[in-house]
Amino acid sequence: MVAMKQGLDRKTINEPSRGSSTWTAIVIALVFCAAVGTGYLAFKRQVLPTSFLAPTIFSSQPSETPTDSQTKPVPADVRLTREGIDLLLNTLDEAIRRKDVDAVVRHIASDATITIHMKQGSQQQAALLTREEYRKTLAMAFAFPSANDFTRTTTTVSLAADEQSAKVSFKSTETLLQANREFKTEGEETLLINIRSGKPMITSLEQTFPGDST
Repeated sequence: MVAMKQGLDRKTINEPSRGSSTWTAIVIALVFCAAVGTGYLAFKRQVLPTSFLAPTIFSSQPSETPTDSQTKPVPADVRLTREGIDLLLNTLDEAIRRKDVDAVVRHIASDATITIHMKQGSQQQAALLTREEYRKTLAMAFAFPSANDFTRTTTTVSLAADEQSAKVSFKSTETLLQANREFKTEGEETLLINIRSGKPMITSLEQTFPGDST
């Protein structure tokens, strides 16, 4: 997990009596520590949400790491379609169920805006992450046992008139496993998808985790 100062350990990661507040407190600590670039620490009986979407693009030349803007120009006739967006979302769903970080992260642009909102009671906190910070957070989340039953529901797609961008919103559920019990976590996500280098890429990702449904 993420290394944290002792003061934050005492105030944020005191293990509560219910699964809901446990995973919420851990995610808050996890994401905010990732945002300031701290290291990992091993987790003990901590619950993390796994409904993340994200990607990293690897270069075949180790000495050069081209960005999205450095790749070849996009043909003018390349457009987003509902079928293409559904294919991207289904691909991400399967990658999340497999807990394949690379298969998720490769669909996110290098300059994507990633915002995580975490609700705890009546309060809500937010963290802004880079793609690399999100990759680390996602890997830690995938390390927690689950039933691998991530399910996307209530998907809404708004395609722009020029078919170069689209806004996608959906809710999701997943069963997490802790000791001898299991419980459902819920999440909400909003994605902005644009054509980059001739293919759909996530340029904005916003997630909200309100807690578990048990």
